Amino acid sequence: MAKAVFRPTEVQISNKPVVLDVPQGMGSTYQTKQEEEVQNLEDFESYQGPTADDLRREAEAFKAQWEQEREAMINAAKAEAEAIIKDAEAAAFQEVKRKTDQAQQIRRQAEDEAERIIAEAQRKAQEIERAAQQAFEKERKEAEAAGFAAGREAGYAEGRAEVQRLIERAHQILERAQEKRAEILAETEQQIVDLVLLIARKVIKVISENQRNVVVSNVVQALRKVKGRGDIIIRVNVDDLKLTTEHIKDFIQLIEGVKNIQVVEDSSVDRGGCIIDTDFGEIDARISSQLAELEQKILEISPIRAKARTAPLDER
Repeated sequence: MAKAVFRPTEVQISNKPVVLDVPQGMGSTYQTKQEEEVQNLEDFESYQGPTADDLRREAEAFKAQWEQEREAMINAAKAEAEAIIKDAEAAAFQEVKRKTDQAQQIRRQAEDEAERIIAEAQRKAQEIERAAQQAFEKERKEAEAAGFAAGREAGYAEGRAEVQRLIERAHQILERAQEKRAEILAETEQQIVDLVLLIARKVIKVISENQRNVVVSNVVQALRKVKGRGDIIIRVNVDDLKLTTEHIKDFIQLIEGVKNIQVVEDSSVDRGGCIIDTDFGEIDARISSQLAELEQKILEISPIRAKARTAPLDER
């Protein structure tokens, strides 16, 4: 039996390699396992699928195709939006034309009525004047027929007084007719201005509520007025918040030197409008503000002196 326990003096340390023989029966078994593993590797089929480069190229081709489809969808959406805007503008133009024709008809009717009143007043004045003249002649003839100087002078004086009274009455009638004519024309002009402003409000309201890209156009126009660098806050209606946020990158490209653009909702901003907050102040591009400016310009160029309004026109 082999010795298993050794004393320290019985063990010698050697730096030379020692080769141990494989026990009998174990060598053939190990070699057989190696041969089986090699055979299994040879029987395993090699990978025939796409390579990493093939997958990369396929992904790039898919990305390019997606970009083309995305661009096509964007262009189609823009074309559709432009068509809708053109249709809305055409409808608005027809509505404005119809209302303008209606306003002109109202004015013509008012002018005709004023002319009729003046003509009637002139006719009455002429009748009064003729009656006065006839009364004067009658009094004069009666005075002459009486043959009395005192009676004749009294008749002349009474006739002259009656004529003067009738002439003054005729002048008063003419003055009232002229004032009535001016009043009718002024009221007609005011109605026309109110009608134009009401049409503008209704058309702009319909377009701003039905065309989603109106707010984007408003923001772009307002951003073009921005001067300076720094952060910008765009305040819009809650219904326009999502669409405006989607175009932040486009807005940043539009303005040079802007570090950051933030879009927030503001209940004081109506649909389609916006307010731009910058380091240098505020740009008010709300629809209501633009309409107020339009009203002021129309009132300035109108042929009558219209009073400034403290409240918007009734849009019913």
